[in-house]
Amino acid sequence: RTVADIGGGTGVLAMGAMALWPKARAIAGDIDPMATRTARENAAANGLKVACVTAAGFRQPVLQRAERFELIFANILAAPLKRLAPEVARRQAPGGLVVLSGLLNRQAPGVNAVYRAWGYRPLGAVRIDGWSTLVLRKAV
Repeated sequence: RTVADIGGGTGVLAMGAMALWPKARAIAGDIDPMATRTARENAAANGLKVACVTAAGFRQPVLQRAERFELIFANILAAPLKRLAPEVARRQAPGGLVVLSGLLNRQAPGVNAVYRAWGYRPLGAVRIDGWSTLVLRKAV
């Protein structure tokens, strides 16, 4: 498995994926260098091999060189998630999953529509306390 975790909460979702799939290759990115450093330290403290990089979206050499990702997590606001849709679609393996969070419930339909236009189909949504998480699969 190949996992990318882009956006807020750097590395937490990638670390969770590595705990489930220890043979996976995971890369976590965040725009905040301090968050990146903290994620790197947390991954090391937990014995998890997660490459932690400072990046906006996929704009970082380690993320650019990586093979297409089977699983992508993006925990950021609705507007950036919409802007990232073409890049996520390019970096996602066919049949791969994307988990989008950081959305207010009222924003979820709009984000869902943008990703559908890029070849994703919804698999499910979780709504908790006014926030939504979308799970989508990229067409094969």
